[in-house]
Amino acid sequence: MLRTPDFWTKRNLFSLALLPLSYIYFLGFFLVKFLAKPEKISKSIICVGNLIAGGAGKTPTVIALGKILKEMGVDFAFLSRGYMNDGSKFLMLRNQDNNKAEQVGDEPLLLIEIAPTFIAKDRLFGAKQIEAMKKFETIVLDDGMQCNSLVRDFTILVVDGKIGFGNNFMIPAGPMREPLTIGLKKADLVVVIGEANENLLQKLSTKKIIRAKVLPKNLADFTNKRLVAFCGLAYPQKFFDLLKNQDLDVIEKRSFADHFHYKISDLKNLSQLAKEKNATLITTRKDWVKFPQTFQKKISYLDVELIFEDSDLLKSELTKMLKNA
Repeated sequence: MLRTPDFWTKRNLFSLALLPLSYIYFLGFFLVKFLAKPEKISKSIICVGNLIAGGAGKTPTVIALGKILKEMGVDFAFLSRGYMNDGSKFLMLRNQDNNKAEQVGDEPLLLIEIAPTFIAKDRLFGAKQIEAMKKFETIVLDDGMQCNSLVRDFTILVVDGKIGFGNNFMIPAGPMREPLTIGLKKADLVVVIGEANENLLQKLSTKKIIRAKVLPKNLADFTNKRLVAFCGLAYPQKFFDLLKNQDLDVIEKRSFADHFHYKISDLKNLSQLAKEKNATLITTRKDWVKFPQTFQKKISYLDVELIFEDSDLLKSELTKMLKNA
């Protein structure tokens, strides 16, 4: 697991030095895209993804989308990639499967609380397995912007207003997984989370945009408490800034690599640190779902919810897509 490099947020000599490797990455991306022959299945595919390597707010967007689909009475399933490091090709996740974090990743452990969630490294294979299940009319493809094997009926691009596209360079010189122009062509709708400057909004101006914000749900659990905050996110500062903006008393912070898999020793060390500081531990739900139950009882998380500012527009676009599909 790697930490997100600081130079991904702005251009400097180090990011410029890595540009030749970015050109190689782009060549590989272009060849895969050129040779790909995406296949259409009988169920509609809604794709949610981003153009940078982590940190855009995709997971809360997928969860909020799932809630809206349930409101609309749509029978759907989530399809996520996971890691599948035990050789499995297809897996149906069940509630309380937090012991499978190393196999499926952290996002599916959150998605299963909303709707049936399936894991497959090969997205086309996974989609075909769900296609055979009469119960579902739609598949929500989690983190599917760069999936070239499936024809998508509706694609939502998620952009964090503060992070944007970083330094706009492709991996490894920057966070971009594909060029902005190519990514925008695939998007039917853009969700911009949080405040965004005019420069970013101008880049996205050719697309329908829905603004969104992330709101804490259980602040009262942490007010008037000394807190030790920790997380394993692509951009941990987003979590720490959220706590600061809510006027919470964070006396110490610890950051880990994105998708970090916590060992028992890590959690014991954090608990000991909080005890020494006479403080309460606080983390994200994305981190918390991976803990053993003994530590879930001891460690608290800040529960958040993404709210679309124009959910009616999203419902309208989804209704049109489902009718056409």
